Amino acid sequence: MSAHSKGSARVPRASSGVAPELASPHLPGIMGGEKLVEPGFRRDAENHTPEARAPRNPRVRPMSVSQFGSKCRGLVVLLLALLLGATCARAVDFHVATAQDLQNALTLAAANGANNNIYLTNGYYIGNFNYNSAAGYNLAVTNEPGVTNTQITLDGAGGGRALNISSSGSGNITVSGITFLRNCGSTFIGALRIGAGSSAMSLVSGCRFLSPTNTTGMGLELASGLNTTVTNCIVTGATTGGGGTGISISGVTGNMIVTNCVIATNNYSGLSASIPGYLTVSGNMFIGNNSGQGYLNVGGAYCSAQNIIFSGNTFIGNTGTYYSGVSCSDYSTGLMSVAFIGNTFSGNSGGGACCYCYTYYNMAMVLVGNTFTGNSGGGFSCNAYEPNVGGIMITVTGNTFTGNSGGGIICNLLSTIALTGNTFTGNSAANGGGVYCGGVASFTNNTFIGNSASGSGGGVYCNSVSFLTFSANTFIRNSATTGGGIYALSQTNTMLDNLVANNTSASQGGGIWVNVSSNLFLINNTITANTSSGTGGGVAFQVSGVVELLNVYNNIIWGNTANGNGGDVYLTGTGQKKVFDFNDVDSLYGVWDIAVNNKDVSPQFFDPVNGDYHIQSTSPCKDAGTNGAPSLPATDLDGGPRIANGTVDLGCYEFSTAATHPADTNADFVITPAEYAAYAAAWKAGQTWSNAPTVIPANYVTRAGYLMTNGGTYHNDGSARPVNWKVGP
Repeated sequence: MSAHSKGSARVPRASSGVAPELASPHLPGIMGGEKLVEPGFRRDAENHTPEARAPRNPRVRPMSVSQFGSKCRGLVVLLLALLLGATCARAVDFHVATAQDLQNALTLAAANGANNNIYLTNGYYIGNFNYNSAAGYNLAVTNEPGVTNTQITLDGAGGGRALNISSSGSGNITVSGITFLRNCGSTFIGALRIGAGSSAMSLVSGCRFLSPTNTTGMGLELASGLNTTVTNCIVTGATTGGGGTGISISGVTGNMIVTNCVIATNNYSGLSASIPGYLTVSGNMFIGNNSGQGYLNVGGAYCSAQNIIFSGNTFIGNTGTYYSGVSCSDYSTGLMSVAFIGNTFSGNSGGGACCYCYTYYNMAMVLVGNTFTGNSGGGFSCNAYEPNVGGIMITVTGNTFTGNSGGGIICNLLSTIALTGNTFTGNSAANGGGVYCGGVASFTNNTFIGNSASGSGGGVYCNSVSFLTFSANTFIRNSATTGGGIYALSQTNTMLDNLVANNTSASQGGGIWVNVSSNLFLINNTITANTSSGTGGGVAFQVSGVVELLNVYNNIIWGNTANGNGGDVYLTGTGQKKVFDFNDVDSLYGVWDIAVNNKDVSPQFFDPVNGDYHIQSTSPCKDAGTNGAPSLPATDLDGGPRIANGTVDLGCYEFSTAATHPADTNADFVITPAEYAAYAAAWKAGQTWSNAPTVIPANYVTRAGYLMTNGGTYHNDGSARPVNWKVGP
């Protein structure tokens, strides 16, 4: 081992003291916080014998008897450990300035029967430093006070790990405030390796793991231990040379936390973690990592654990052979849970995030408040590959998918997915530009705008052996060869309160293409201004068998166009019973078993040119439906009561002037300065609101301010919100 230092040449010294709090985070005040020192004495670091009246360490503040008693009363449980044979708590401080000093300190610390703190002064330490202990004592390797991690560098010089810490005992491990060069000579070992005991905790904090040009090595290697935290670290890989994984975690049996780190330009993944317990990854930046030739084929992060949480992370420009941002997989048999909350995935090549099951496993997954933008290979995908897998249950709420190639969301046949309140804009794929799904799927209050598919389903493609539900969604300007807005093949399909407008297809179903093997309920939808170069400008109904039941009630399917048959509606096939009743339709092709009580009149939309498809008070579609329609929804697309005047209206919007602005908390059609101020403050602070929409839109705040500054009194004219609230009584 070579030894070289550019720092102070002072002789290493060992003095009495105790480990910092981080070295024993769960034992405040004992071997980690306040220091207990007998007045007039100190312990010699070498033999731990009292030296009478020797000067005390100037860093140690004596604790009074009353203070000591107060501490002990709060730590009664620890006294049991002392009674069972623990000796007086003590720690040894080593202050090192050279490479040899550092190895000496590690060797002594491994055998001295005490907790140890090793402080490094500024310098460049070359060597393959090693600590190996079976004792149950804590170890902290850290920077001297006042010295930053940019002033301390450990370099393995191409001969192996810079620092290897192995402890089979119960002692906790802390490494902080140091720079490690990933100059290991091998892709498969790390500059810092920690192998802690099975009941021990490890903390790596404020370290840098850097890769000089043409070097090889992982950054941080966590090989064992109970619970581990990595925080406030920088882990960057070499852009040339062999590279290696940024952070590799295996053998940790309890909980693992990676937080507030920057993980960038690593080959063979930025983070690789495989543990049986809980993994939390929060507040990190994953930038420009790639999978290299690694078997994981994941650029940003590959994770396998029983419970996984990704929260508040940013993934930008990562590249993977199959998955570029994040990939999560099952660890073993049982139930696995995965949550993605408030993350950003942007410009990743190979997909933003992915979850998959390979074995006899069930996975419960939650996506809340994430942003997926400009990823190739899809925004988010989830897959279950084996027929014996229990399947994946997915809840997707309040996410934004924009400009992803390969689709916004891709889910395979063994998935059950519920999507609520998401926005899909400008995504593209072969099938399912916005969403591609199999299995059971429900769509509620989602918006699909400008998505495209070269095949089928510009907005949504579903090929399900069971149930589909579309409720209160908006499909605008999506395009595909078949099913410009929606392509839906399933056993049962329920479509309620959806707006489908200005979508296009090259073959069939400008707005919707639908085929069910059992039951279809198409109730109170507005399908207008869609076009098809083939047949079925508005909706194309494909009936493939003789048992299907089609129920089409209370819809506005009007103003659509097709170059072939069925400008508004195209029907082919037999089925068992097909009912088309109480609809507004112009161009109808095909023979229905029952087709009565229908209209062919202009719906009188408020402002269709600007996307407002609410009907006016004089519309012939007002109060023109049937309350006896099967599966009649309870509310309309705005969330208001479905029946406002005794008889249901046609289309997705019920004409009503009853709703007040959500800022008007007492619902008196007057917005006061105090009400506006509270509403605006909640929006600015990102808080939710008691009146829907609970997530406050900016244009609602603007409208409330406009009404308030113009006297406060307002009325509702029944048009699109928030411009429906007009000044004056």
